[in-house]
Amino acid sequence: MKTMYPDLDIDLTFQPVVCENPSRFTREQIDQYNAQGYITRVPLFEGEVLQRVQDFFRRSKKELTTYDMFTSLHHLNPDLHDIVVNQTLTEHLKDLLGPDIVCHVSQFICKEPGQMRVIPWHQDASFNPMDARCVIVWTAIDDATIDNGCMGFIPGSHRLGALDCNLEKGHEVSDADRNGEKVPIELRAGQAVFFSDLLLHSSPGNRTADRPRGGLTATYASAQLVPTLGHKKWAVLCSGQDPHNRWEVHPRPTIPTR
Repeated sequence: MKTMYPDLDIDLTFQPVVCENPSRFTREQIDQYNAQGYITRVPLFEGEVLQRVQDFFRRSKKELTTYDMFTSLHHLNPDLHDIVVNQTLTEHLKDLLGPDIVCHVSQFICKEPGQMRVIPWHQDASFNPMDARCVIVWTAIDDATIDNGCMGFIPGSHRLGALDCNLEKGHEVSDADRNGEKVPIELRAGQAVFFSDLLLHSSPGNRTADRPRGGLTATYASAQLVPTLGHKKWAVLCSGQDPHNRWEVHPRPTIPTR
């Protein structure tokens, strides 16, 4: 099966980005996104700003990781909200999604030293009850290396459209090797990778003794995209407007969750 929602009339093919006048990415980077499905090592947080972001996640780790993977908190926690809508990130997203942008899913994932859980090869589009038009931004809170379990991609696999997957095994796409060469995506803390929701990706365990691999993954869409079912329940506006009120975006929260 290719999606959790086979009864929905959704388009699960990749639509190349068309941006005549990019402001943050170069034309070469956008061409790479269209051809390979991702743009990596994008600097989002540096210096004191990065330190504040890291302090937040370390301070809030227990709160942010005790929820199941399909619960987002950016619409409830003001600090997390401000991270997922920060201007540097959204200015880059405008080149890929246009001026009206929502964030509708986020999750903090921390692979502790010695945690050997493997995330199988999958496509995020198979989780979403909407057309495959989303951009995923994975931001490294700690350095992400091969040793501590950085993500790997299969470049170009997004152009294959939605692939059959096992919904009961983490939406695993079997025999991923046949779809191309696997490439590790190493990032320094504060850097991000932007990738298509159709791109095959995975991550191994953390085989280090002392280096956690914390990362924030957030899913963004154009507010023009039509959401279905209840998936808009976590949506916040990052840029522009929700002109048709399709997403019923939440206002910025003022009181952190506890």
